[in-house]
Amino acid sequence: MSRDRKLILNSLEKTKEIASEIADKITSISKDSAKIIFLKGDLGAGKTTLVKEILKFYGLSEPVTSPTFTIIEPYLIKNKKIYHIDLYRIENRKELEVLGIDEYSNESDSIIFIEWPERGEGFFKDCDLEIQLNHLSENSREVIIKNFSN
Repeated sequence: MSRDRKLILNSLEKTKEIASEIADKITSISKDSAKIIFLKGDLGAGKTTLVKEILKFYGLSEPVTSPTFTIIEPYLIKNKKIYHIDLYRIENRKELEVLGIDEYSNESDSIIFIEWPERGEGFFKDCDLEIQLNHLSENSREVIIKNFSN
């Protein structure tokens, strides 16, 4: 069962604040396999921006780019493996298998952010958090956070 939280992001400062809260929540999840976070929303909704701010909270200083074309962007932050995956261009399950993405979910103490998870429906283990971003206006987004972990 999920617990939903709705927020409005209307500034970069608010985005940073929410990213910090999400990073704390991810850190508090206790499990033997990867922590999986689904990010849903239309193109330009702010999924990569939110991931960028979460990674900054963890201590990443290098630039974060959208993995739309590379599909997977790996990061190593303080000995923690973090994968930012964008499934927007994925057309079938076979592509996911060829990329070896399923292996990442078995790594303990790693975090996987997955944009467009609906394109890999049924491929990933259950997610721990689902973050939905919806456009309200040019500078405003609604964020719905669903927590599936304890």
